[in-house]
Amino acid sequence: MRKIKNVEDALILFETHVNTIHECSKSGNYRKSNRAYSHVETIVKYLLENHVLESLKTFYESNNLFLRLYAATYLAPVDSETCYKIIKEIMDKDEGWASFEAEYTLKDWSKLSNPKVYDRILAK
Repeated sequence: MRKIKNVEDALILFETHVNTIHECSKSGNYRKSNRAYSHVETIVKYLLENHVLESLKTFYESNNLFLRLYAATYLAPVDSETCYKIIKEIMDKDEGWASFEAEYTLKDWSKLSNPKVYDRILAK
């Protein structure tokens, strides 16, 4: 992945790589999906290190359910109540793959909403 220039660039890259994960999950190209997931983690690390992780909130209202789901998942430790509602709403929509992922995200909610999840990302 190329070097992240600024926050706006990071958000564009976040959206691009989340879309890649979604498309690859549907097509079964898990190698490419895993690479995109690694890039998303790099982007989140950049946002954490620059104290602008909350800029992901711009995706809370996105029509793209996967983008909303990923933003809410990474923001869960700092905005737990809102993120839980977003993920639950996606799960309840019964929109195929996005709802399926949202359901499993909520099953791991206690781990995901713990701020220690950021330690793992920052350690990379």
